[in-house]
Amino acid sequence: MKNTILIMAILLISTFYVRAQDANDPIDPSPTGALFNRAYGDEYSKTQFLANLTIYDKWFFRLTVEEQFNYDSKNEFKGGNFMVSRLFNSKNEKHKYGFGVIASNFHNVGWAGGVNFVSVSKLLGGWKVITLTTLQGGDEIFTMEFQPGLYKNLKHNWYLRSHPRMLFDFNNSDKNEVPVGFGFGKIFSAGTDGLTKINLLFEPQYDFYQDTPMLYMGMKVLWN
Repeated sequence: MKNTILIMAILLISTFYVRAQDANDPIDPSPTGALFNRAYGDEYSKTQFLANLTIYDKWFFRLTVEEQFNYDSKNEFKGGNFMVSRLFNSKNEKHKYGFGVIASNFHNVGWAGGVNFVSVSKLLGGWKVITLTTLQGGDEIFTMEFQPGLYKNLKHNWYLRSHPRMLFDFNNSDKNEVPVGFGFGKIFSAGTDGLTKINLLFEPQYDFYQDTPMLYMGMKVLWN
């Protein structure tokens, strides 16, 4: 738990250095502090703390830490990771993508490193596609994370979303997670100037690999 508190403090401090833009675009210049919770049936939940930064529209930084809260046993600190990507824009600036590296600590397992790919595509009709892919390896570690996200902007700062986090452990397939879901979110303005954005999200999911329902909820705070 001490590790969680320490990294939470780092996350909060790291989100005060560049301006905010799109509340659903993680690789725009948007310093973001976020708290996500994924409830896995009636067994446990995983809480993830996250911070994003984009500097000069070229470099994307992402720091996360995760804790598992078991309902019938002691909680588990799952680890964290740090990711850096070099960003590029399409000529029409509707598509952003980036390649980079990632380093992770899997608690009680060890360190791993690898590569990442991120992308945001703004489509017609208020649709948006966001992806994150990582591939990592280490001693007895070989994992992949894939996050395909689909968003649709609605009136009054509401939006629809489907954004699962799929995890693949090639050394232990029992840990694989392949959820699919659909939900919604709402973006609020805060502060005296209204420039701070609070993004609340709610997305029921079902993990077809683990055959279990999931509930994904979260809050993101973006500063300008």
